[in-house]
Amino acid sequence: MRPGAGAALAAPQRGSRELVRGALIAAGAVALAAAVTRWASPLLLVGAGLAAAVLALAVRFARRHGSLAAWIALLSLSILAGELSAVSLGGQSGRLLWADLVLGLGLAWALLGNGFKVEVPRAPFLIAMIPLLAWSALSLLVSPDPLTGIAELKEWCVALLAAAAAACFATDSARARLLLGTIAVTGSLVALHMTCVAFTSPLGPALAVLLKQVDLPWGRTNYLAGLLAIGFPVALGLLGHASRWRGRALWLVVLALNALGIVLSASKGAIVALVTALVVSFAPGSRAGRAGAAVTAAILGIGVAIFEFGPLRQVLLYRLQASAVEYSVGARMDLYSLAWETFCRNPLLGIGLNNFSVISHRLTGVDTVPHNFELGFLSELGLPGALLAILWAGTLGVTAWRARCAARSSRERALGLGVWAAFVGFAIHNQFESTLYGEQFKIVLMLLSAATWRLSLAAAPPEPAAH
Repeated sequence: MRPGAGAALAAPQRGSRELVRGALIAAGAVALAAAVTRWASPLLLVGAGLAAAVLALAVRFARRHGSLAAWIALLSLSILAGELSAVSLGGQSGRLLWADLVLGLGLAWALLGNGFKVEVPRAPFLIAMIPLLAWSALSLLVSPDPLTGIAELKEWCVALLAAAAAACFATDSARARLLLGTIAVTGSLVALHMTCVAFTSPLGPALAVLLKQVDLPWGRTNYLAGLLAIGFPVALGLLGHASRWRGRALWLVVLALNALGIVLSASKGAIVALVTALVVSFAPGSRAGRAGAAVTAAILGIGVAIFEFGPLRQVLLYRLQASAVEYSVGARMDLYSLAWETFCRNPLLGIGLNNFSVISHRLTGVDTVPHNFELGFLSELGLPGALLAILWAGTLGVTAWRARCAARSSRERALGLGVWAAFVGFAIHNQFESTLYGEQFKIVLMLLSAATWRLSLAAAPPEPAAH
């Protein structure tokens, strides 16, 4: 037989097998659809179709990027599912999230698959978290409500494990961009959910936004705005890094959805923090900076037009009137005074993680958080704990700055500007909000930290070889 004849004969056989297989799959799908249609409602069919599409995309994603990438993406997306269950103890209750389940199963699989040997990179942001969590555990000894502190410490431990997993995954800049992509896409899905809530509200979308009734089951609008304020600059950086029109179109849509979510949140703090971060990060003269500034200005212009000429104009006027601003500022000042008084009474160990909400509820009847990063840690962890928290946050900032400065091309610089803007927005926003009091935000921040750390290493010039 001449060379290649076997392959030539086998090709039609493979083609016929594929044809038969495809016909069987199609026939089975038609039969299943006919059977389900008889008993199921159209809404259920649509839901099943969407679930099948998501499953198909997940399988394709896992085949292309690996099971670890699929797990990290699922961890980020699982925050949308919210609470799995609540654990009650001594009259108090702690929350278990779907993200906890995804993280636990993934870690168990990784440990079993590697013989309980996992090497975690010595990333600075991971190292800085360890003494902070150790001091947080020590502060539980003096907490007025230790169970509340334990529940918050559990969230920080989950965030640490997520950070370690993300750092192990981010072995190169491509994987770092994949982490950033999951953050931006998660933000866009949050925005889509908020849009559905607003437009299905009995009050109508305008009143729902005005009365801040666009909450999700697992987060209020101001908290959700914190996630979106990270997702927006990350999507902007990915848009600048994209080299093909498909990628640019994808990240432009994701960017617009994050912007829509921030508009629906009507969070003055998030909007001020985001705009300030974008101006500070993208305004300095460079091609990447000018392109990012142009896209941002266009989206902000569209947002202003929506507010000015659409049904949300009354929302803007109400949120910016003097009495509303004065009320917000006055409420913040009262919280800051209470946080400072709490610190002065407990300057060394503080009162324990999240126990400010317990003190606030006892004194004012309102269960709230300090709404300031430094005062919050001063009151809850004392001066040493606050310094450790500032050191940890400073580590994130230094890493983001290195990723910004060390980029060697315009595309890398656009991405570096995006992650730097995300950190600046986080730092500014947490001067008058407390988005860190939520496990979902902690996980997203850890994914951002791992991606930024890897970008800061990948963008740096290689060290000269020793002779």
